[in-house]
Amino acid sequence: MPTLTIEYSTEAERLQYERAIAYVQELNRLGTTATPGTVLDTCELFALERGRELLRDNLADTLQARIDAAPKKCPATGAKGTSGVS
Repeated sequence: MPTLTIEYSTEAERLQYERAIAYVQELNRLGTTATPGTVLDTCELFALERGRELLRDNLADTLQARIDAAPKKCPATGAKGTSGVS
């Protein structure tokens, strides 16, 4: 069986790849095991439901990675408009 090597930068990215691979594997499994005459309906239902879930989860991971990488702002040391020195 052929193998695939994927390079990734973060754990979140690795999880995104794993979810995408699992999605394709399940879609292929459904395509080969669905009852004749139901293949299109079965695969389409899976693609719509799980595809939307896959996109939502990957989008959330991407946005969270952006938030985590953003510079952190320090909390104010004094009241607004003051230097904190009395």
